[in-house]
Amino acid sequence: MCNSQFLWFLSNICDFHAKLQSFKILIKIVLRDLKEVLDEVIVNDIVEYQCLIINNKWEIEIKNFISDRLLTKISEYNQKKMFNDKGLMSDEKEEEEDSENEEEDTLTTKKFKPIEISENGLELIELISIDCTASAYRWTSDYEIKIDKNGYLINNGKKTKEFWNSKIICDKKPLRMKIRNIAGDETTVEF
Repeated sequence: MCNSQFLWFLSNICDFHAKLQSFKILIKIVLRDLKEVLDEVIVNDIVEYQCLIINNKWEIEIKNFISDRLLTKISEYNQKKMFNDKGLMSDEKEEEEDSENEEEDTLTTKKFKPIEISENGLELIELISIDCTASAYRWTSDYEIKIDKNGYLINNGKKTKEFWNSKIICDKKPLRMKIRNIAGDETTVEF
């Protein structure tokens, strides 16, 4: 490398360094309360299941179903109703004191019963669909059960008077399972 090339190289580096120094980088850091952020976080539905082969048929048994979103909504509903019920009861007590001789109103005897979810949470499931055809791409519902609001089973579109026993039985090997909760959220499990 000759002197002129070296000097040109040095001048370009110095020029670049001067330009780099003229730039100001601004970074803005915002501190937020972690509790507010965590309140916005919702965990996906959790499904615990067991898949067995019994008499040449595939039996899938749902052991547990946990829906963070539904549990949060149910808890909020229960708290709101409890608060409203307590406020209503205190207002009614004041009215009772004013009118001791009148008959009790049916509203005063009605007490709010909170919605309770079982340990396994299976009552939160509305539909289970099994795909035995494709493990990817378009969904094919080979076997499907729907649980109505009274707990009766609708098996592949046929209404029955049977209660759901937390199992679904397939003739073919299941590749995927889709579970829809009562709020309409769907969770897909691949076997």
